[in-house]
Amino acid sequence: MPTICRLVLIACLASVSACGATTMGSSDQESLSVSPVNTTFVVGGNRISIALLDSQRNPVHASDVAARVRSPAGRLLSSITLHDIAPEYGDIPVYVGVATFRDAGQYELLVTARGDRGRALTGHAFITVSVKTPNIALGEHVPLVHQPVLGDAGVTLAAIDSGVPPDNWHTATIADGVAQHRPMVLYFGDPAYCPSKTCGPTHQIVEELCARYCSQMLFEHIETYYPAGPPGANAHVNPAFTAFGLQTDPWVYFVNAEGVVADAYEGPVTLVELEQSAVGTLAGRVPAVSLS
Repeated sequence: MPTICRLVLIACLASVSACGATTMGSSDQESLSVSPVNTTFVVGGNRISIALLDSQRNPVHASDVAARVRSPAGRLLSSITLHDIAPEYGDIPVYVGVATFRDAGQYELLVTARGDRGRALTGHAFITVSVKTPNIALGEHVPLVHQPVLGDAGVTLAAIDSGVPPDNWHTATIADGVAQHRPMVLYFGDPAYCPSKTCGPTHQIVEELCARYCSQMLFEHIETYYPAGPPGANAHVNPAFTAFGLQTDPWVYFVNAEGVVADAYEGPVTLVELEQSAVGTLAGRVPAVSLS
């Protein structure tokens, strides 16, 4: 049975590296360990999320965070401005930005920031850019998944939603949404059991999006495991995760009325980003938001 790599921000981030995320390194002069939070990067425009850690592996709140990109050939490329989304993301210090990669290969992020009293902070991380993602990507049709929903024989709300309180996004399957030509927002994650503490904040932001767009889009919540529960030897990865090729959580997918992926987010998100994706999806744009 496959396992889901958990994106860990609060505790030691070693589990992220163990699941195949980027390798971190630091010299004696560097004051930060830099951990990419999202693990999937492709040729073209990408959203980047990173966590900054001190020598004791504690999260670092910093300002003026930026990253210079070094290409696989060793050339210094563009600089990325990274914004702190902690105020709207459960006070979890995550720094997000956008980068464009022209070729596949291993890139280095050279990160600079300002800490307490303006102290200069530096660190770096490596990320691997691929030609194609392992998961269902932008422009592809979603698989016609019939995930368990309320009304199915033997299915209880507790088995398909770990949230407290649970949401009401369990009335239709992904296959139903495609058949009905309804634009969809698909949340993949388990709010109660996500060790990274990111599934809950992401779910809350998707709920805020729902307050504005549930009348125009079909929202669906797919738990990481079925039945819903904590990770462990007896946990079974939800078949919908496998169908989408997902290896981490949380994810948020936007699907247009033709069943085509218009946008996708791995890990931390902001309401502004999701609203932009909703607008683009409803307008029929693929991608919903241009990152180039």
